[in-house]
Amino acid sequence: MSQENVERARRLTEAYNRTFSEGTPDLYEVLDPEVEWVPMSALLMRTRYHGPDGVREWVEEMKRDWTTFEVRPERYLEAGGDRVLTIGSWRAQGRAGGVPLDFPQAGWLTQWRKGKLVLLQTFTDRNEALEAAGLSE
Repeated sequence: MSQENVERARRLTEAYNRTFSEGTPDLYEVLDPEVEWVPMSALLMRTRYHGPDGVREWVEEMKRDWTTFEVRPERYLEAGGDRVLTIGSWRAQGRAGGVPLDFPQAGWLTQWRKGKLVLLQTFTDRNEALEAAGLSE
């Protein structure tokens, strides 16, 4: 099951990038009705998004602030049972002023149930992400 979840995490990243850049519904199709989405903005504003409608709201908020926002995975790590840690980076360009950002350290811990995403938690520090997943370099 873990390798299946690794592949699901890979497809999730691709689906997110398509949904943001092309407006496809791909991302929403992999979400469990009870998904909890904890993006980087949650670290600052302590906001979490619940359910597919909450994730849609987050994507729309992101599109208001960013012309591009691309997740760039480097590796996918089995984190035991139904969890996968994606290690990578992200690149974005602000809508106001066109300021480009390249964030070299990111991690996304995902949890899966019956083939659907039930949790995505974002990290801005790879060591914190590894620790949360119970892994080490």
